[in-house]
Amino acid sequence: MINTQEWIEKQWPTTIFLDPRIQKRVVTIGTAFLTFPDRNIPARFESIGATKGCYRFLSRTDMGHEMLQSGHYENIKEEASNTPGEVLFIQDGSELLYNTHKWVAGLGPTGDSYGNGIMFHSCLAVKFEEGQPKVMGLAAQKAWIRKEEAVPVLVESSTEIAENPSSEAQEEPDLESAVWLEMLEKIGRVPKGITWTTVCDRAGDIFSLIEGIKKLGYGCVIRTKHDRKILINDEEYKLKAFMRSLPSMSSKKRKARGTSDKSSYEQTLNISWTEAEMLPPRIEKEKKAIKGSYVRVWCEEDPDIEWILFTLVQVTSAEEALAIVSKYEHRWIIEEYHKCLKSGCKIEEAQLKTSDRLLNLFGILGIVATQLLQLRDISRIKPDEPAEKHADPLDVMIIEEKYKIKGPITVKEFWRRVAMLGGFLGRKSDKNPGWQTIWMGWLRLQDMRRGVELAQKSFRLAQGKP
Repeated sequence: MINTQEWIEKQWPTTIFLDPRIQKRVVTIGTAFLTFPDRNIPARFESIGATKGCYRFLSRTDMGHEMLQSGHYENIKEEASNTPGEVLFIQDGSELLYNTHKWVAGLGPTGDSYGNGIMFHSCLAVKFEEGQPKVMGLAAQKAWIRKEEAVPVLVESSTEIAENPSSEAQEEPDLESAVWLEMLEKIGRVPKGITWTTVCDRAGDIFSLIEGIKKLGYGCVIRTKHDRKILINDEEYKLKAFMRSLPSMSSKKRKARGTSDKSSYEQTLNISWTEAEMLPPRIEKEKKAIKGSYVRVWCEEDPDIEWILFTLVQVTSAEEALAIVSKYEHRWIIEEYHKCLKSGCKIEEAQLKTSDRLLNLFGILGIVATQLLQLRDISRIKPDEPAEKHADPLDVMIIEEKYKIKGPITVKEFWRRVAMLGGFLGRKSDKNPGWQTIWMGWLRLQDMRRGVELAQKSFRLAQGKP
């Protein structure tokens, strides 16, 4: 179960601060942010003194985003190094937008060059328990502010690109693409006997990244973007045409999410695969080809669904291909993390006047957001076991009394009831609750718990007991 104070102190240990008073302040701020993640800064604290202390801390120039997260990175690396099963390092980039905050100094253009804010890239570590993914935390994260004059620079001449607009030589349009490999270099080489795999979307389809992944000892599952040239049995092919020429070799069912004009339905995903050598782009033709496998996933009912995935491992069977597809399907977890950061912690609504203060805030909230996801994961592991084995007995008693449940309650039922406190309807047809309703219900449960503890204390005092 979650022990908020213990978890916070572990993320910001005294060893990363020269002054123990600073560490105490960070722990106070982190606790308030975790307890009330969706409130503004004044509403997170119980006194004007604590609020002012938070603002003073965020104004410090000797902190910074990376420094405030360094202790957390070390915790995650140690946990990943001692995890016997495979650990996924899921990467993706995003941005924090402050377009309506005209008074904030020091921000820069964002993805489309029209936004105003902070660019960032996250690497989330995920392990598996009882077959379910469990977020460990941030293995690495980088935040930066683009310069106003920064524009993408193509690596080949415009004439050559105009002649071949689909050329794989365009794969690295700017220096920011180096951040994908930088994340793994920060984490370090894979320890002997351990399996670490990085999962990347289309923006990670970079030849130099895959070279670096191999050197550091990682595995990879990367969705391809470029229509590269590949070698199969010493014959040269264009990647997409070849993969699309392969018939379906296997398939899997999955539930497609409903939309505003269409209810959810079951999809059939077709899967094909081949071993191949990835040839380097023309500007790096002196480099060696990279051996690996490609797995294509597509859906006849929905032509928009097509993934061509690259992996360094050998894929020769349906079981191995399905394993690669399953790893890529976990990529959505990092999208949920970014949603936690923005919607759950409301970092884009912070009323701070400089980019340095926002980066300090990001250094704390970037870690807090991982805990919101961890709570959801806890609710899905060992769902059929008694709740009292995995939750505080007092919390279980409150839920049983609130909903008038007789007899022992399972982990699954306990967390569904917690989510119902946060707005989850809990109908039989409903899937597992998401992190938002679980977290809101958890906060309400903690308020109810404090009320019960005060009542118990008053009763003891009335009886003359301490």
